[in-house]
Amino acid sequence: MPENETHTIDAGILTSFCTDVFTAAGVPFDEASVIATSLVDANLIGLDSHGVSRVTDYLARLDQNLVNPKTDLTVVAETAGTALLDANNGWGQVASEKAVEIAIDKARAVGTAWVGVTNSNHNGTAAYWTRKIAEAGMIGISGTNSSPVMAPFGGKDASLGTNPISIAVPTKNGPPVVLDMATSAQARGKIIVAAKNGETIPLGWALDASGHPTTDAKDALDGTLLPMAGPKGSGLAIMVDILAGVLNGASFGADMPRMYGDSAPQLLGHFFIALDISAMTPLSAFLNRMTIREHQTRDSTPATGYESVLMPGDLEARKRNNNLRTGLLLSPSILDELLATARSRGIETQLV
Repeated sequence: MPENETHTIDAGILTSFCTDVFTAAGVPFDEASVIATSLVDANLIGLDSHGVSRVTDYLARLDQNLVNPKTDLTVVAETAGTALLDANNGWGQVASEKAVEIAIDKARAVGTAWVGVTNSNHNGTAAYWTRKIAEAGMIGISGTNSSPVMAPFGGKDASLGTNPISIAVPTKNGPPVVLDMATSAQARGKIIVAAKNGETIPLGWALDASGHPTTDAKDALDGTLLPMAGPKGSGLAIMVDILAGVLNGASFGADMPRMYGDSAPQLLGHFFIALDISAMTPLSAFLNRMTIREHQTRDSTPATGYESVLMPGDLEARKRNNNLRTGLLLSPSILDELLATARSRGIETQLV
């Protein structure tokens, strides 16, 4: 394969391929399909750091018995509007899929619902789950805690994860408006992809192991991420850690094992909130008002250097539509890694 040559792959073919790889590794087919679909969706919206580059990482943890091949979900606590699920160290996507279903069902019944997940693993992009809630005609909110790779504002010891949070809102004529953000200056997954591809990173993303600013992705992975907007990102990361970890009885803060490098289950937490809009106001009236709100942003005059003004999620929605139509571009390093992982499981599919 020529160096630096990218390859275009149909999203459906890539999803089936990844499903087969997970299944060959001992993951039940229905669970493998859920995981693969969420990972490919991340590539579709341009968030390659949470996409199929994670397949090899997930299976490395499976091989080390750090995640269970089958997700055995149990209900720890439940009321009319809340639930807490124990993933029992199963797949984060599988636990999240069930949690979202429960949140939507409960919100339809009582107006709003909060569902927590404990003892889980990486669950992909937060937007993938809030978008599902928004597509059900509700407002969705989700967050998850993660490995301590970021120092709190004013400190130098990593005791916080990137702890992403997402909010999705349905619209009348288009895809949901979706905010999905890490609380760090940049998601660690993007640094991981940069390291795999031999690329540098911008200053301001991370410090090296000695506490110095760095543009070397590999040095950054040995160091510490920086919070976005100083105390604001730090404070938001702490609150997400409380809601996803402390509240749910999951791992949290400095005590959570890292996904890369630590030989212990992470047992992290997620939370999902569904708000049935019709419990507050007629859905049709809300969607009409949302259309006005969208126009107020998109029709505003772009500042110098910008072609247009976007709503949260616009760029990702455009990328998704384009990638579904034209196929996904994978770098040679990620494609080679995928194919090598597949061969190690007895799968000889070439993809391209």
